[in-house]
Amino acid sequence: MYKAQVNGTHSFDIERDEKQVNAQGVHFDCELLPDGTYHVLLNNKSMVAEVVAVDRNAKQVVLRIDGKRYEVTLEDEFDQLLAKMGMDKSAAQKVSEVKSPMPGLVLEVKVSVGDEVKEGDALMVLEAMKMENVIAAPCDAIIAGIEVSDQDKVEKNQLLVRFEA
Repeated sequence: MYKAQVNGTHSFDIERDEKQVNAQGVHFDCELLPDGTYHVLLNNKSMVAEVVAVDRNAKQVVLRIDGKRYEVTLEDEFDQLLAKMGMDKSAAQKVSEVKSPMPGLVLEVKVSVGDEVKEGDALMVLEAMKMENVIAAPCDAIIAGIEVSDQDKVEKNQLLVRFEA
């Protein structure tokens, strides 16, 4: 089962194999048109849909259907299971610090206290076993403290960066 949330307010449970939405049967057909839009038939209602943007990592799609914009977030069974276990993205966003994944040498600290970073931004470069490893931000955050400097030797699990709560 998939779950879809549209515009952050409307939720739908989708059973793809059984062709059901919110436990009700649906008739659905979709054809790609030469101009890149889609002709959609949903319960015998015709509409034109365009994919405006896709963020595969966030599992989000922005659609324009008959001129109206819709932001859709999808969850599959694995996303739902992780959420049930408390291991979903909302839990991941509660990271308050970054520790060294291995012993090594800090080659370059790329951020300063007070900097606003986005998930995936480089925080620092750590040399370990003659390889340079970029330590990236695990989430969007503001830097509260930097516990190391350039050329510091660090041990595995040593605190490197703290984020504001």
